[in-house]
Amino acid sequence: MYPYIFLFILMMLILIVIVRTLRFNPNDLPEMKKRHEIDEHRIVESLSKMIQFKTISYADSNLVDDYEFSKFREFLKTRYPLIFQKGEYSEHHKGMLIKIKGVSSESPTVLMSHYDVVPINGEWKDDPFSGRIDEQTVYGRGTLDTKSSLNAIMEAVEFSLHKEKTFKNDLYLAFGGDEETYGVSASLIVAYLDHMGVKPGLVLDEGGAIVSKMFPGVDQKAAVIGIAEKGFLNLKLSAKSRGGHASTPPKHTPLTDLSKAVTRLNNHPSFRLKLTPPVKALFYEIAPHSKSFFIKMLFANLWLFLPIVKLIAKSSGGEFLSLFKTTQAFTMSKGSEAMNVLPSYAEIGVNYRLRPFETSKIVLKRVQRIINNPNVLVEAIEVSEPTTISLLDDRFYVIKKAIKQTWPDVIPAPYLMIATTDSRHYHQISDHVYKFSPMDVSKADLAKIHGIDEDISIENVINGVQFYINLLEQL
Repeated sequence: MYPYIFLFILMMLILIVIVRTLRFNPNDLPEMKKRHEIDEHRIVESLSKMIQFKTISYADSNLVDDYEFSKFREFLKTRYPLIFQKGEYSEHHKGMLIKIKGVSSESPTVLMSHYDVVPINGEWKDDPFSGRIDEQTVYGRGTLDTKSSLNAIMEAVEFSLHKEKTFKNDLYLAFGGDEETYGVSASLIVAYLDHMGVKPGLVLDEGGAIVSKMFPGVDQKAAVIGIAEKGFLNLKLSAKSRGGHASTPPKHTPLTDLSKAVTRLNNHPSFRLKLTPPVKALFYEIAPHSKSFFIKMLFANLWLFLPIVKLIAKSSGGEFLSLFKTTQAFTMSKGSEAMNVLPSYAEIGVNYRLRPFETSKIVLKRVQRIINNPNVLVEAIEVSEPTTISLLDDRFYVIKKAIKQTWPDVIPAPYLMIATTDSRHYHQISDHVYKFSPMDVSKADLAKIHGIDEDISIENVINGVQFYINLLEQL
């Protein structure tokens, strides 16, 4: 009797899995390509000029050339007269905020970017701030990250105002000047908006982009839109002693204590994999496009096969694994300054990227428990908690539609941002904060962000403006 019951249950389970897989089909938007007659020469020239301003952010504020930032802000005022004529302008530290009045002040839109860039590193083929234009690209620091988005926003809004466009709701343009150093500009703007009672109905900042080979068996490119961000926690592990000469070392030194702490942290399976809503939403949007029946079966039935998916994530590592868990990276170390001197003080830096629902307080307690050594002091240096998760409703659809109008063949999909943006602050005042950079990038392009010989294709520069015009037309 029991074998038949077991067999019946097994057959029903298989049937459910197969039916769910066969019904796991793409939810494609219809063809809706839309192009606008824009001045492409001017758009490319505008970005080139923006690149020529050396708006470099440094961790040491004494190295920052504030005059370059000031000149950049003045350039925008000259280059985009309609925006500054019709808009109310204010500065918040290095942040720029422009309010363009709409028919209603309810549910305004905030379009974001930042105009600071990271310092130059390595040997570049050309002047990093030349803004050189050739037949295919614009060259220089900030082309990808992220003066290209700022240029696209400004050109699109100026174009819309020139066409005498009236926005249904107030439109805010918010540009940070210290995003690369986790500065205060964006948080000050959010504090100002909150004080004024502004509750944005849609916020769009840099973030995901159009990428290839996003998912096994999926040939189409995916336009991934961040709906949440992982948090970050920087910890300092330190230990002290009396120091001394290396010829008479004690058994335990600050370095041995820290080495044991690092080993324990590195070997401990402390951060479990968890499927959070942004990652689940990504899978449900992308996986139906896979040509692999096995892949579709796994992701159509996560209620049954999630352990297998987690095993795949563990074995593949990289970004796929980081979508599931809080990550831990040992990044900095400091000890004695001489080979023959015992350190009286040593420290190690650890960077954690916190998945949604895992707070810095939880991680800090876990780290202290794992190390379990009173000689090792554990201190939180910098903290930014994981953001809330934005809603997937009609506001999200506005962005999806603008993407499909600009790039008809891509798959727009929500996902979890594993990097950090200025828009993390806006989750405090809005349930509709999204992160998408309107550009089609390869792995080689991604390697140039914060790297050497950064450039962007002219096609991306033009399409970025087309995207924002398509977005603005819905607003």
